[in-house]
Amino acid sequence: MNINELTVTAKELGDVLDLTDRRVRQLADEGVFERSGRGRYPLAACVQAYIASLNTNEADDSLRAERVALMRAQRRRIEIDNDFRAGTENDMQFQDVMIGALSTWWIIWIRPVATWLHEELRQRGIQDATPIAGTVQNWLISLRHQGEVRMKAAAAEARRKGIAITSYDDLARLIPGGYSEPDSAADADNADE
Repeated sequence: MNINELTVTAKELGDVLDLTDRRVRQLADEGVFERSGRGRYPLAACVQAYIASLNTNEADDSLRAERVALMRAQRRRIEIDNDFRAGTENDMQFQDVMIGALSTWWIIWIRPVATWLHEELRQRGIQDATPIAGTVQNWLISLRHQGEVRMKAAAAEARRKGIAITSYDDLARLIPGGYSEPDSAADADNADE
């Protein structure tokens, strides 16, 4: 991200410079700040202009140094927040792709399972092989749909909470009533029975 191209609102600039948004607009009207569009200000240029205006208006060097340090720290905080948001958006897009891939993988296997079941039932002489296999196929399709809906709901909940899903286990833990790892060796032994 190029800091020289970053634009902010009057409120955001005021937060960085410890000014009210009204004071930011006043300084823009006085020519201290330049505008880059309606209600937008170039962050780097405005911080530099404000520092320059402080240099001409203030006699106390220690106060000026403190304000400059504060402005730099606040600007850095905004940069870090923006970088985090950009990373989080990429994580969220990846989550959606993974949910789609899991759902697609599941649907690919439903038809062969139903076909195998039909053939197996037919070979054993069961007369209702087609409706039974069709019913099982419909159950599997319904199960896949329910799984996709629950995974998307879990991903939406993760977005609201700011959680990045990095593995299938993370996703499964967020699904209500979903899969979870055994807590101890005893639980693992009970799960095998």
